[in-house]
Amino acid sequence: PRVWQMAGRLEDIPEPGDFLTYDICDDSVIIVRTGPDTIKAFHNVCSHRGRQLVDTPETVNGVRGKARRFVCAFHGWTYDLDGRCTYIHDQDDWHGALDDACTSLKPVRVDTWGGFIYVDMREDGESLAEFLGDAGRILGHFELEKMRYKWRQWVVYPANWKTALEAFMEPYHTTTTHHQLTAYAD
Repeated sequence: PRVWQMAGRLEDIPEPGDFLTYDICDDSVIIVRTGPDTIKAFHNVCSHRGRQLVDTPETVNGVRGKARRFVCAFHGWTYDLDGRCTYIHDQDDWHGALDDACTSLKPVRVDTWGGFIYVDMREDGESLAEFLGDAGRILGHFELEKMRYKWRQWVVYPANWKTALEAFMEPYHTTTTHHQLTAYAD
């Protein structure tokens, strides 16, 4: 939660009201296009009782959709695309104790680069440009914002992701684990 994370592509939310969720570990973020050139991100949590506003099945790491508002399925608190709470059931019972500061969705920093959407759950920290550093400058020439993915696959992998990733980066295990490949190796 202390770094910028790539959460999606801009073409995944082309129109105002289009949203996607980005789930990582126990955190969930709603990223929504609020206007032709603006996107916002919020913790996917109702400010009343902490229930997720957009449910994500355990078998996927995020969902996409179109919304005019987000409604908590528990008590019906309702939020507009800018994260403001627009409806509280029996609001008079709160005797004026609620204001925008305590009822609005909690924002998540969001920025874009190369057609990718990044989120940072810290309230402050370096900008996305600072975080990308030389990588942003060097890769900028490839115009990634103009590229589109041909296919995408998400996998829920019940293992330590670092161990799994390392297995694809080093060939030392190939002789033992994938001995059929030794015919193609030097």
